[in-house]
Amino acid sequence: MLKQFITNLVKYEDIISDLLGNKYGITSQEFIAKTENAIKKNPDLLKCTPSSLFGSILYFAEIGLPFNSPEGFGYILPYTDRKTLQATPIIGYKGLIEIAYRNERMKSIRVQAVYEHDEFSYEYGTSDYIKHTPRIIGDRGSLIAVYSIAKMQDIDPMFVVVHKQQLDEIQKLSKSNNNKYSPYNNSTDVFNIMQCKVAIKLLFKTLPKTNNEALIRVLELDNKFDYDKSVTISATESGYEVVEKEQKTSALMETNIEPINIVFTDALKEKLL
Repeated sequence: MLKQFITNLVKYEDIISDLLGNKYGITSQEFIAKTENAIKKNPDLLKCTPSSLFGSILYFAEIGLPFNSPEGFGYILPYTDRKTLQATPIIGYKGLIEIAYRNERMKSIRVQAVYEHDEFSYEYGTSDYIKHTPRIIGDRGSLIAVYSIAKMQDIDPMFVVVHKQQLDEIQKLSKSNNNKYSPYNNSTDVFNIMQCKVAIKLLFKTLPKTNNEALIRVLELDNKFDYDKSVTISATESGYEVVEKEQKTSALMETNIEPINIVFTDALKEKLL
């Protein structure tokens, strides 16, 4: 299966090159090599539908980030959907930060976890402030909150604090919550990176829209991929598309919703064979 996957991946090199362009400092050959390594480390991805797997790969090419790599920029995770295994791209908090720094006005971004034995205080209002002194010696205790701070040119520093109860509620809604490959469950999240991602996402929602269009799109798609069970990603002849397989309706709507049928052209079939 791996050999066939690599053969198919090479067929997408031109599309990957077009998606990467000259924007991110990574060539299509480097991206393909990182992709091969990522798949070798998680061979269960090869059990996913080819369209969802290659769609996820092309999504990461478009945003110029490797996935399932030591940098922690993002992940492709397999999810069971109606008895089929679908690959789903999930951005990591380091990936969000990387994209945010592509805006030249961004000066600094910080994210920290707060534990019960740390000294921590903050206030929202006309005199916002945040003060955190981590405990240096001894057990810091259990996680109680995470926060993120951003400084941009000509804008006062912005921050957001998210408490443990809110983090737990958000985790329950995430498709990553029960996935054995996600950082929630694969024993790699020793620094609470998934919880920190929540703070980053909430903070980034407050950023100015100008020059942050790419970041806003990534945030919107990540919410769809991670929290909306009806949304999947699918490879196309020129890239990928986001497919909403179900339309949510209220009890007041009487119209029957026709299922969306994805038609594979001969050219796309040839790529996936």
